[in-house]
Amino acid sequence: KARLVYSQILMDEKKLPTSVDIALVEGAVRTDHDQETKKAVREGSGLVVAISTCACFGGVPSLINLTPIQEALKSVYLETASTVGGVVPYLDVPKPLEFALPISEVVKVDYMIPGCPPESGEIFDVITRLLNGEEPQLTEKDVCGECQLERKGVFEARLKRLHEKPEAGRCLLEQGYLCLGPATRGGCKARCPSRSVPCDGCRGPSNTGWDQGLAMLDAVASTAYERVGNYELKTHTGLLHRYTYGASTLSRIQRRVRK
Repeated sequence: KARLVYSQILMDEKKLPTSVDIALVEGAVRTDHDQETKKAVREGSGLVVAISTCACFGGVPSLINLTPIQEALKSVYLETASTVGGVVPYLDVPKPLEFALPISEVVKVDYMIPGCPPESGEIFDVITRLLNGEEPQLTEKDVCGECQLERKGVFEARLKRLHEKPEAGRCLLEQGYLCLGPATRGGCKARCPSRSVPCDGCRGPSNTGWDQGLAMLDAVASTAYERVGNYELKTHTGLLHRYTYGASTLSRIQRRVRK
């Protein structure tokens, strides 16, 4: 049996409990309040499980790391075309950190359940195993390992956009569509590719020790120059680190340089 003791969405209780067996923590660390909350949860929990790609790897919010925080605030609150007399919020709001981070950069994380959103079956399995004193194991297969599309070993010479209508039943990456299946953790039954939609990497790397974007770049390196024109850092991160930039090697280097 399990008892839910705290959830901002499902319960009115606002005070964090000081002693729980398992804490499921979602969301990237974006503000000083996020940072303090994660530390408090870690202190009061036996096990901390990062749930969602944002919590595990920084998610889409961590792409803001490409822009210094003051520039980002100025752009959003002062320079948009529809803003008149804008002001950057500063009263009674959490202070944004310079970088959006996965929670493992702030506290020790015991287990991860990635996904945007996570698979309900994986959530149930991980919680059940932990409550039974068992070690949960997520699949280390990549999305390609679960994909039933036919592979012929022949690749198109250029990248295509989805409106060009891929051939049904055939590997999307071979057809020239940037599908991140080779570098993305399975467990989703290749839901997107099976519907002719390229995987965009929302479950993070198939092995948490890998850098997903660099792993994917390696997978297409032989044709990358011919396939991608005007290649630059923002192109790379938007395509290959869309969900994992906060945990990437590039982001770590960038944080060191900015210091």
